[in-house]
Amino acid sequence: MDSSAADGAGAPVVAGVDDSASAHAALQWAAREAALHGAPLVLIHAAPPPVGTWPMASAPTGVVEWQRHRAGEILREAVRVVADLTAGSVDVRTEFAVDAPAAALIEASRTARIVVVGSRGRGALARTVLGSVSTAVAHRAHGAVAVVHSAVAAATDAPVVLGFDGSPASHAATDTGFTEAAARGVTLVALHAFWSPGAFELPGFDFEEMRAGVERELAGALAPWRERFPQVVVEPLVVPDRPAHRLVERAESAQLLVVGSHGQGGAVTGALLGSVSGAVVQAAPVPVIVARSG
Repeated sequence: MDSSAADGAGAPVVAGVDDSASAHAALQWAAREAALHGAPLVLIHAAPPPVGTWPMASAPTGVVEWQRHRAGEILREAVRVVADLTAGSVDVRTEFAVDAPAAALIEASRTARIVVVGSRGRGALARTVLGSVSTAVAHRAHGAVAVVHSAVAAATDAPVVLGFDGSPASHAATDTGFTEAAARGVTLVALHAFWSPGAFELPGFDFEEMRAGVERELAGALAPWRERFPQVVVEPLVVPDRPAHRLVERAESAQLLVVGSHGQGGAVTGALLGSVSGAVVQAAPVPVIVARSG
């Protein structure tokens, strides 16, 4: 379809667009994200090629043409929404792909600054928290992914929360967390949750006695980023308990949560999203960015 070229410098923010409430929330977030960072915005609507319902059936004539027409309507409305939100300050390009939506967005993630998806598309089952598209993109994208739930109403002065555990993946998340906090002019809460199964039941174990040492280690680990981002006020926070539980809890008073794709525990072979990041994406009430190393 016809589209306006995104001639802004740098990698684009990419957003998956359909006519669901969740995708609309993701579109709004993506537009503000592009404006914050002076990045172009690419809006993608994808529809899989028509197939028969059983091997001998043929797809109805004209389905692709109808998909293309419907995509044009959805994308034109999305461009209008972006223009209204950003006063026309964001360069926008639109794309229609005859492909599975997840596949189109995963491919776009190769050159994107970040890919933004709604938590549930129009085809998601009512009982699911994440739809198949957001799940696939969060697990398989080549770069950063933001998952946005439909109800987003955090105050613009609310902090950005970063999950930090010292792993290589959390280094990528730390870069993202500081960058996002700097762009928004808000505090960055760097949360490290200490959890070891059985440790709290050991005789004589006292988390408060070890907290000071963990806080010193956290401060040292964050020092390089504090030097690079002197304008960002950082609130280091060391807490006991499972990381996902504490991150979701803290997110209730935040505007954005940033986590790495894998934590200290690594991941099961073949898995591209760790247990903590996967749980946080599912449960957090605010947008979640999953950052990836490399």
